[in-house]
Amino acid sequence: MSTKCNRLGLSMLLYMALLCAVACASQPITVKQAVIAAGGWGTRFMPFSKSVPKEMVPLVDRPAIHYTVEECVASGIEHVIFVMSDGKEPIEHYFSRGTRADKALAQMGKSAFLQSIDDLLAAARFSFEYQDIGGIRGNGYGVWGAHKLVTNDYLAVLWPDDLLVSDEEPCLQQLIRVAQKYDGAVLALMEVPLEEVSAYGVVRISEDLGNGVVRIGGMVEKPKPHEAPSNIISYGRFIMPHRIFDHLQHLTPGLGGELQFTDAILKLIEEGFPVFGYRVRAKRFDLGNPAGWVKANNYLVSRDARYAGALN
Repeated sequence: MSTKCNRLGLSMLLYMALLCAVACASQPITVKQAVIAAGGWGTRFMPFSKSVPKEMVPLVDRPAIHYTVEECVASGIEHVIFVMSDGKEPIEHYFSRGTRADKALAQMGKSAFLQSIDDLLAAARFSFEYQDIGGIRGNGYGVWGAHKLVTNDYLAVLWPDDLLVSDEEPCLQQLIRVAQKYDGAVLALMEVPLEEVSAYGVVRISEDLGNGVVRIGGMVEKPKPHEAPSNIISYGRFIMPHRIFDHLQHLTPGLGGELQFTDAILKLIEEGFPVFGYRVRAKRFDLGNPAGWVKANNYLVSRDARYAGALN
């Protein structure tokens, strides 16, 4: 009798384990947390960025970082985590309630001026993590700064230097959709002239899955053109599994003596984790340099009816 009960108990345990495994396997990827790495010095915007974070450069009537957070919220993100260095306090001030500006505008009956910020604050929770970057430590170090705050299985990672404008679904939402379909990490990709690859992480494509989706077989950070595996680059939007932090924790200095986020992604690929790329449907502007910022402003102004004819 005892043996029969034991067998029945074991069978039930195996059955429950199988049900659990099936349930877990059928759970779609959800991405509700986003890490925005904003710790750089902004050297290409010096001397402006000596006292004002480059993420706060104005794009029409709001700072650049507003558009990044707007993209997150429009993509279903509920918790936005900023990783910043000293001197980036204006970003936290901007995404806060109860400031002097809030109170003054409320007294004047002009709170509507801040409605676009209030909408973001109502839609998501914000955390601000400060790092002592000392010298330039690299974007891998910046993402690592969020490791204590990220609790979900998947997260979004964004570089605020990249502005993505889409008339369809937001860039980040496009990547989330691909991650859910293929059950893996996803990088935003685009093609550039071969002579420009030395400024980016360049991917080696192992399989073209169609409809803009590829399987990534390797990556190289800022290679010389003749050493690049392709002219397809990754840039500031990523969907990553939580295990990326395991690789970030053990990174050693790579190119330029920095801790490169690309090297952590390469570790994922090497261990067999599925990493995909997607050519997002969006117009990209590089806000990390003044020329890209001017182009972005002109483009946004040209699309805004309030400023019709302003560029004539």
